Amino acid sequence: MKRIEDRASWWRSSALALAVAALLLLAACAGEGGVAGARGGYIAEMGSFSVVRAPAVADESTEAADAAAGADAQATDEAAAPAEPAMASVLLDFLIHNEGSGALDGVTVDLTIADPDGNEKERRLLWVETAGLTKGSQRQVAHELTDVAYTDGDGFHVEVRHPIPMEERGDYREFDAEN
Repeated sequence: MKRIEDRASWWRSSALALAVAALLLLAACAGEGGVAGARGGYIAEMGSFSVVRAPAVADESTEAADAAAGADAQATDEAAAPAEPAMASVLLDFLIHNEGSGALDGVTVDLTIADPDGNEKERRLLWVETAGLTKGSQRQVAHELTDVAYTDGDGFHVEVRHPIPMEERGDYREFDAEN
């Protein structure tokens, strides 16, 4: 009789261990919770941008500047060197959507500035207020970038990256609430 009790006990232990393993696996596959999970529901979509060039600084002598410009134009025609990018301010217009069930007071949006060939020139992080943005709603965002080395043909892309690696979360303001 002892052997039957041992066998039944072993089956119960095995079934319990299997059930616990299944629950842990289910919990791991259910997705991230908290800030990371809520961030996963946000989407940023670029609308348009406009460039505001910085005003040129006036030289002491207009004639000297005109003479130098003439010499530069001649040298440029001969060498066909690419122009240096001018520092400018850029006005961005984009949408932020909340397609998830979580809500945050704000999200950090990754902004990429690319050259005309699509190569990344610069990456910046933008904080966007999202308080009151519930599931299925969106908000238009206007943001001014300053000191952008802009050349004609550059492009801008916004996204809410997901997931954010643990070592980068310190750069994303919304994760401060979890600490």
